[in-house]
Amino acid sequence: MERDTDGPVDGERVAALRQSVDADGVDELAERLDSDDPDERAGAAWRLVEAATTEPTRVRAVLDDVLDATEDPDLWVRRGATWALAELAERQPDALSVQFSELVDLTRAEDSLVQQNGVVAVAGVTKSFPARATSGLSAIAPLTQSGDALVQRYAKQAVREVTAAIAERAEDAGYPMVVRAHPEYAGLFPDGVSVVEVNGDDDRTRPVYVSFGEDAPVRTDDVENDEPDAGPPEEVPKPPGVTLAEGDLAPDLKLREGLLTTDYRADVDEDVLEHGLATVRRLHAEESAVAAAFADAVEQWASVDDHDHVVTVLGYGARWLATRYDDGDTLDRRGAPPTLAEAVWDVDRLTRAVSYTHSRGVVHGGIYPDAVRFVETGPRTWAAPVLGDWGFAHAASARQTPPIPEGFAAPEHRDPETYGRFDQATDVYGLGALAYFLLTGEPPGDGDSRVPASEQNPALPEAADALFRRAMAPEKRVRFATVLDFQRAFDDFAADLDGVSG
Repeated sequence: MERDTDGPVDGERVAALRQSVDADGVDELAERLDSDDPDERAGAAWRLVEAATTEPTRVRAVLDDVLDATEDPDLWVRRGATWALAELAERQPDALSVQFSELVDLTRAEDSLVQQNGVVAVAGVTKSFPARATSGLSAIAPLTQSGDALVQRYAKQAVREVTAAIAERAEDAGYPMVVRAHPEYAGLFPDGVSVVEVNGDDDRTRPVYVSFGEDAPVRTDDVENDEPDAGPPEEVPKPPGVTLAEGDLAPDLKLREGLLTTDYRADVDEDVLEHGLATVRRLHAEESAVAAAFADAVEQWASVDDHDHVVTVLGYGARWLATRYDDGDTLDRRGAPPTLAEAVWDVDRLTRAVSYTHSRGVVHGGIYPDAVRFVETGPRTWAAPVLGDWGFAHAASARQTPPIPEGFAAPEHRDPETYGRFDQATDVYGLGALAYFLLTGEPPGDGDSRVPASEQNPALPEAADALFRRAMAPEKRVRFATVLDFQRAFDDFAADLDGVSG
């Protein structure tokens, strides 16, 4: 990336610092970074900038010393050391790939020159390592709105250069690349790159998400593996046959915090529960309407939890519930399974669970990957998906619109006054969205921005696109009339899907 010496770079100051240090070679310069004299440390850092452009391999050998200098109390030492890292990242990005999180931290520095150096360093590594694209671009994109004009310009240039470079690598590898970006950043990307705008609960900690078709499930016969193929379990392990009271639970580790609940690992006396662990979820919302809807949702959930693929409620009260310990492991955290066969099985199991609950008058109302947990079933078998959070979308809708992430939200989640309440048709949409994610590895987004499933995952036939168009139609009347109808259509689709069996 072309560097600009305008702005905070005082050329005379840098020249004086460089001239103040008389050292023989890179190793001696690295030693001077430990000097008691801040000017000597700064001079050594700025001499290492020159060395990084002419002798990057030698600077690479003293990388730990340069990284330590980025935290020096003297600003000019930090500026020189981070500039040296930026030069090295441009020339030998592999040297810094392991220290990527430290480079990302530089983009949050208070000093604008250190920020610029951080942008250049992050961009240099990201261009060569597409797996870093999400975290790299998420660090750089917010700086395109920096109050410092030069930081802003560097960030915009970096977003364009990084995206173009990894898009070219993805195209050469034959994998489709999709960028999902918060609307504030969607216009930053160069033409020819597939960009989908998503709000993602308005969470801007990861404003850019980059994915490649290589993450999508593949046909079983395309898996290079000498091990015997895994398959569905013969049965799902039964949940503990106990009813827990709140006094039985001793929360000792926070697992995660959601819109409604904070989830903890809880110790339970082994005389009460074998293995002595449960997941306890506590309502942290204070609104009375939310609390009432939560209590009703948990009671409805407990009335249908006898199905193998519904999360079992081990105990509950007005503001809490306990379930089998799951370590916070959700489909969102796991991502799509490696093979189409497992993805199809997951869809089948979850769809049958929802069909079962509908027959008993219980609607989920907010199906998305974070509501899916897993039960381990033993060696060489797939973990069993189980669906939780029954009715939580109803409670959450009093706090946020939509009550689930944008990428999975039905029109009625976004605009209930126009599209109606959450009902069985909402679960048809939710299962369609979940199936899309399981088969492609990506959220479907809404109809205007949705990438056809057969483009997202080349292993899928075009028949998948028609299936998802109907399941996720904006108008409820166009969707499958019932979950059972969706289940039958999906069964027919899966039967014609090549490579889903061992």
